[in-house]
Amino acid sequence: MIIAVIPSAGKGERFNSKKPKQFLEIKGKPLFIYTLQKFEKHPQIDGIVLSVSPEYIKETEKLISFYNLKKVLKITEGGKTRQESVFKGIKVSPPETEIFLIHDAVRPFVSLALISEVIENTKIFGACVPAIPVRDTLNRVFLREVKENVDRTNLFCIQTPQGIRAKILRHLLERAQKENLIFSDESTLLSHYGYRVRIVDGSFINYKITYPEDLFLAEKLIDCKIEDLL
Repeated sequence: MIIAVIPSAGKGERFNSKKPKQFLEIKGKPLFIYTLQKFEKHPQIDGIVLSVSPEYIKETEKLISFYNLKKVLKITEGGKTRQESVFKGIKVSPPETEIFLIHDAVRPFVSLALISEVIENTKIFGACVPAIPVRDTLNRVFLREVKENVDRTNLFCIQTPQGIRAKILRHLLERAQKENLIFSDESTLLSHYGYRVRIVDGSFINYKITYPEDLFLAEKLIDCKIEDLL
């Protein structure tokens, strides 16, 4: 059984909006619904679990019903950190789950092909994440002044969905909780505890909506029917 866990409890403070960014609308549809519809559509995904801020659980339930998302198995209360939200989602997922895919709620342009590739490589290697090479010049800056160049050779930006065998992820999240360790994503969690993580080619289209201009770009991508190209 393959379950997609979507942590969606972030506040989206960079947007300065009344609602978290995942609930902001693009072309009349909440951002995170675009994301959920990708996993709803994928034939290998058996279920979806959402971790949401307590005050948005009822609104989320209404939206799931309105958009007829049948694969959403559970909407649970999220945590203060991404890791905590993921762990809460894991805890309420079916015990027979064999693979978890963890995906950011605000990456709506993930392709079905990328989801498939992550699943297949997770089956083989135990853990797999999409990544894209750093393509801009990197400089270390202090007090708004460039101090030195950072060699970008072998540097990659890690994306989601991140696939991990269920037994491994459950064990490591429990261990991190006991040791009071917080990691930014699953690849970092796995690497810290000595697990190897397979990399597959991500996509520059599969970007995380973080700033207001990202939302504007998302609207333009939808206008040009980017879905037809993914």
